[in-house]
Amino acid sequence: MATNQLSQAYEQAQKLPLKYQAIIAEKILEEIEEALWEEWLVRPDIAEMLDNSAEEAKAERLAGKAIKYVQGKSLAELFQQKV
Repeated sequence: MATNQLSQAYEQAQKLPLKYQAIIAEKILEEIEEALWEEWLVRPDIAEMLDNSAEEAKAERLAGKAIKYVQGKSLAELFQQKV
């Protein structure tokens, strides 16, 4: 069930020309996607996974296993280099 404010916004948006409806719909969908990402990122299991990934990346870089990014090269070209 939508909040009264959301229902009112929907009703008002329906009265606008289609080009404005499309713009509003796009903005709403972007906000929803951002909210979902924010909810996902604050989950303790995800935060732990990201922390672990960061530590692994630091360890690989310190061990000389990281591949330096070279602008203009594709990932395929970068991964074909000898480390």
